[in-house]
Amino acid sequence: MKVLTTHTLPREAQDLLKGRVGLVDAQGSRERVSELIGEAEILIAGFMRIDSSLLDRAQRLRLIVSRSSGVDHIDVEEAEKRGICVANQPEAIAEAVSEHVVGLVIASLRRIVEGHSYTITGRWASEKGFLRGVTVRGKTIGILGMGRIGVLAAWKLRALGARRILYYSRRRKKEVEQLLHAEPASLERIFRESDVIIAALPHTRETAGLVDYKLLSTMKEGALLVNVGRGSLVNTEDLARIIRERSDVRVALDVHPEEPLPPDHPLAELAHTGRIILTPHHAGGTDRSLRETALLAARQVLHYIETGTVWNPVNRVCREARDIPGLWGPLEE
Repeated sequence: MKVLTTHTLPREAQDLLKGRVGLVDAQGSRERVSELIGEAEILIAGFMRIDSSLLDRAQRLRLIVSRSSGVDHIDVEEAEKRGICVANQPEAIAEAVSEHVVGLVIASLRRIVEGHSYTITGRWASEKGFLRGVTVRGKTIGILGMGRIGVLAAWKLRALGARRILYYSRRRKKEVEQLLHAEPASLERIFRESDVIIAALPHTRETAGLVDYKLLSTMKEGALLVNVGRGSLVNTEDLARIIRERSDVRVALDVHPEEPLPPDHPLAELAHTGRIILTPHHAGGTDRSLRETALLAARQVLHYIETGTVWNPVNRVCREARDIPGLWGPLEE
């Protein structure tokens, strides 16, 4: 079976596929993808836009596997119209993103970025006491989206002493409630009662603009909002307004409404307040997570070839695997 990859796979993934598929590497070139996709039956997609112009040329394509948890770069609806299964690979990325969440929470609550600025600009002696932060211990954590990232972030923050976990999800997660003593809650309650709010929802029609001024205005005093889901979740004009109106609110964002974020964006311009931490959508991008994700994508390809099923289906064309095989094989450091 002919497999086309938009970007070069790590050695472990190449070795797994070698001799079992006809592997063709487009090396990150959209022109090469356009030339080669007509013969491909499976596409392993990095962060290249897979739109109708490419799908028009994909006469034999049956499966697209994203090398990430996100599928924003793939026209999933168009693929479904053409009978093409789309699957993603969120396992390793979720672990990396949850670590980034913890980093953003601690950096914000303990005012680490501000402390760095104070130190290098010589304000140590006169204003050091002004940077007194707060601890995670005893805090209430509200999580929007109790999927892989939400669960892992909640578990890590529990280990740091968080007192309560409130969560908002499409369905009850009773196993999470038992494991983490988490409690389902409405959006309104989460914003009203949480010291830290973590947005980890995907982009959908229902979630776009979900966090608006009405919700933001109810945040408790000193609350922190962290967004590692998608930039579309939060109305950034409303968020900028809240930051201007309330000197107690803090924000940490890894995802943005425009990427790259323009330097003249209101949130970037408000960074001087010291209450905003902005990172460039790289929460999931560790060396290990990217290697593991590519390896798992290759395994999902082989599973599809052998069984006609995938274990992370995104659209309705896919046949979902009944049993998920052992995912985590040895990976060299």
